[in-house]
Amino acid sequence: MCRSPIKLLALFLILTSCLTAEISSCPAIAPRTAIDYDSGQLLDAFAPIGDPRPAAIVIHGRSGNRRTHINQVLEVLEKSGWAWFSIDYRRAPDVRAAADFIKCHGRFNILPNPMLIGEDRGAVLALDLASTGGFRSIVAFGTDSKTPLKDPHIPVLMFHGDADDESPISPVRAACQTWRQCTFVPVEKGIHNLENWTPNQWAWKEDLNAWLRADQRGLWRDIAYSIPGGRALLMDAFLPPGSGPFPAVIVVHGGGWEAGDKRTYISPLLDTLSHSGFAYFSIDYRLTPYVRNTDQLDDLRAAIRYVRSHAPRFHVDPKCISLAGESAGGQLVTQLASLPCPSCSVQAVVSLYGVYDFTQFTHQLDDQQMLNRIFGNWTLAGLREASPINHVSRTLPPLLLIQGTKDELYPGAIAYHEALTKAGVIHQLLVLEGAPHGMENWVDHPAWLHSLNNAVDWLRKQ
Repeated sequence: MCRSPIKLLALFLILTSCLTAEISSCPAIAPRTAIDYDSGQLLDAFAPIGDPRPAAIVIHGRSGNRRTHINQVLEVLEKSGWAWFSIDYRRAPDVRAAADFIKCHGRFNILPNPMLIGEDRGAVLALDLASTGGFRSIVAFGTDSKTPLKDPHIPVLMFHGDADDESPISPVRAACQTWRQCTFVPVEKGIHNLENWTPNQWAWKEDLNAWLRADQRGLWRDIAYSIPGGRALLMDAFLPPGSGPFPAVIVVHGGGWEAGDKRTYISPLLDTLSHSGFAYFSIDYRLTPYVRNTDQLDDLRAAIRYVRSHAPRFHVDPKCISLAGESAGGQLVTQLASLPCPSCSVQAVVSLYGVYDFTQFTHQLDDQQMLNRIFGNWTLAGLREASPINHVSRTLPPLLLIQGTKDELYPGAIAYHEALTKAGVIHQLLVLEGAPHGMENWVDHPAWLHSLNNAVDWLRKQ
C-alpha cells in the first residue's frame, strides 16, 4: 500500500518528538548536597562539569546516613575520577527511586549504567537492586550475612572483615564463591563497618581504586604502597598503552634525604619514561630528620615488593623491575641493590649523580650536621656500612652511572666506577661534560638531557 509523503512526514515528526521528549524528560541539576529525590528523601551528588564520568550510587548500612560511615569510599571515588551519589532512604523502594532519579538521562553529567556500592544492609539492597538490570557492577562492604544473598549476574567486589562478629564472614564468602563474577577480599582482623578499619587495614582503598580504574592506562596518582607508623606513603604510576607485561622502573627522587617528593627534581626523567614503553612508579619515602637512612631503605624495599606483588594489576613483568635514583636517591638505589633483599631484588639500576661514599663528608661542619640528620649519632664504621662503595661485589645487578663533571660529587662517581670495574660488575659510566648537579638544571642543554634517553636505551638492553 502506498503512503502519502505528508502522512509519513507527520508520523516521523510524532516519533521524533516522542523520542526527544523521552530523552530530555529530566532537566539538568547541578551537583550539590541535599537534593530531594522523592518526597523529602535526600541525596548528595558529586558530578563535575566536563566529560561525563562513570558514576557510583552509594548506599549506607543500617546505621548512619548519607554523610556517615561511607566517607572514605567517597574519597576513593573522587580520587579515581568517578562521580558519586550518596543517598538517604527508609525502605528498599526508596533506593529504587533514588536510582531512577539519578539515572534519568540529562539530569547529571554521568555515563549510563552506574555502579552500586553498599555497606552492611546497603550491600544487600545493592545486590537486590542490581538484579533488575541497568547497573555495571557492585562493590560491597561488610555485607549483612543474615539475609539470603542472590547472584546479581554482574561483576561484584566484596570486602569483609574476617573478625566481623555482627555479620560473620563465612556465608558471604560462600555466596561469592558460587557466583560467576565475584571477587572476595578478606580484611585481616577487620570488624564490622568499614569506618572501624584501621590504617593498616586500608589496603582495600587501593584494591577499590584499581577496580574502578580497571584497564585504564596513563597516570595513576597517589597510590598508597606502605603505611609505616600509620602514615601512608604514596607513589604515582604510569602505565603505557598496550597489553604488557611491561618492564617497570621504580624512580627515587633526591633532595639530600630531607626534601623532595615523587614529583620534585625528577620530572624530566618521568617525561622520558612516559614515552618509552616502560611502566614507572615514582615514590615518596620518609624524610630525615624524622627517620634515618635505614628507614628510607625500608621504604624502597616496600615499594619494590608492592609493585612486584601487584604486577598483574599494573600489567608489569615482575621479573623485569629496575631502579632509578638521583642524588640522595642514587645512594638509596645503589645501596639497596648491594644488600640482600628477599622478594625485592631488581634487575638493573640507574644512578644519576649519586652519593657512594659518606666518609667524604666528615671534615666540614655543615657536612657533619648533614650526617647527624641522616644517621643520628654516626661513626666512621657506620658511614662505611651505609656507603655503596663498600658493598661492591659481582652479585650486583647491571648499573648505569650518569655524572656531570661540574658536580661536586663527580670524584665520588669516578671512585665508585673504579671499584665496580675492579670487581668485574657489569656497568657503564656516562660522563656529561660541564653538567652540574640536578637534571632540573639540564633542560636547556639538549646534550645533557639526552642522557635520559640513553638511560632508557640502556635499560632496554638489560
